[in-house]
Amino acid sequence: MDRSDKALVVAFLLAAGLGTWTRCLMHDDGAVILSSGWLGSLWDLYASQIASRAAAVFAMHGPAWLARAAFGLDAGAYLTVAHVLYFAVPLVLWLVLRAVERDRLFSRLYLALALAMIYFPTELIVGVGVWLIWLALASDPARSTAGVVLATLLLGPVMAFTHPALALMGLFFVGAGLALPLFGQRLPTRSLVAVAVLSVALLAFYLAAARWLPPTNPSDGASQEANRFAYLSPVWMLRTLMYFPMIAVLWFLLLVPGADTLRLRWRYLPLATLAIAVFGLWCAAAGTSLKTSTWTRHTGLYAMALALVLALPAPAAWLRRAERPLILFAAIVAASALSFNLDLWLFGRFVDRELRPGIVDAATLPAPWPSKRPEPVAGRILFKFGVGEEYVRDGVMPSYDWSRIPLAFYTYFRSDRQGALFHPLGSGAEWRPFECPAVERALAQARDAQDRQFLEFLARHYCAGNADLTGR
Repeated sequence: MDRSDKALVVAFLLAAGLGTWTRCLMHDDGAVILSSGWLGSLWDLYASQIASRAAAVFAMHGPAWLARAAFGLDAGAYLTVAHVLYFAVPLVLWLVLRAVERDRLFSRLYLALALAMIYFPTELIVGVGVWLIWLALASDPARSTAGVVLATLLLGPVMAFTHPALALMGLFFVGAGLALPLFGQRLPTRSLVAVAVLSVALLAFYLAAARWLPPTNPSDGASQEANRFAYLSPVWMLRTLMYFPMIAVLWFLLLVPGADTLRLRWRYLPLATLAIAVFGLWCAAAGTSLKTSTWTRHTGLYAMALALVLALPAPAAWLRRAERPLILFAAIVAASALSFNLDLWLFGRFVDRELRPGIVDAATLPAPWPSKRPEPVAGRILFKFGVGEEYVRDGVMPSYDWSRIPLAFYTYFRSDRQGALFHPLGSGAEWRPFECPAVERALAQARDAQDRQFLEFLARHYCAGNADLTGR
């Protein structure tokens, strides 16, 4: 392997190992997904709500659900296996890419993007991997047009059931490719046409799915409305880069090897790249929080697509120029992983002091619960350790308890299912992660008294779609 490959793999294994140790997925949407696989049917409790993304959900979380049923895993072993198998998915896709690509740029760009997004279980981790496998096949001139058509027919349906943003990424790729002749370069016509046709087909599918396979959770409307333009709004994307400058640095490092493609030659570019990377390293160590990985996906798709457009005219030259930037990329993400998991460890220690038997409203604890949502002040962005008088209370807890729902699931498993701390949800349009009929079906097959108690709590507080259940 090239040095940049080794750096990315080492950074990924470090992130995966630390994330498995701290159970990193239990602090955001992953808490709901992994708990679904433990409490009942992954499909019934979670995946059926977003059927149009089911291929990605089952690829990332289905194996752990099946392993739990097949081997009778206890709760601790299940969470460990769930994290290990989740982190294995992008590695498997990376290995497949290395097996099918002619040039190593597809696998390197994928591993870099997956590494940046890995702490948030977005369906794009699977979707982008499959899209790049398809593009590596379609871009290889040694493969026949019939072979490209066959690959599209086989992989297209998989991509369709991952994430709608793939269509936007493809259209952006086509637009950037069509603009490339302005700089004296061009992409192969077959690649551009193939991506354009696939993107239009995916877009048509997603429009049809929005009508025929909409999210079924009645409380999901507000969340969908709030995020519907996250992949389209330049204002929102700039905000994500402002809140987390590390993300902007990562995308710069992906794009800077393509400077020669655009005929941008500056003698001090290597020195400037190193200086920007040092700034990114600082932001990774002192500014990483729960939302860092969450917000990489909105801009990461376009950064990777543009990097591909700049690399494909001369892959060998791009790979030579990309070696140092990718090593710097890996170092920054490794520092971010260390910072992130240190926070999660501190979060867990704080929670351990408050855990007690039974399911307890965190607001009723003797000491006030420090979960006010943090403001994106400069101190939190550039030096989170200096925020407030006590770092855990004023920095870690507001950042990692930002979303109100995961605390109940995290503490349930943290206490070995003996109790849980939770935040009550409002009576308005606040998202509830489960549909009440599905919770009722899980209750009928509850594993033991602990799971039954927790499912009854979910039926009262965290499910939607049945007034009798939520009010009982």
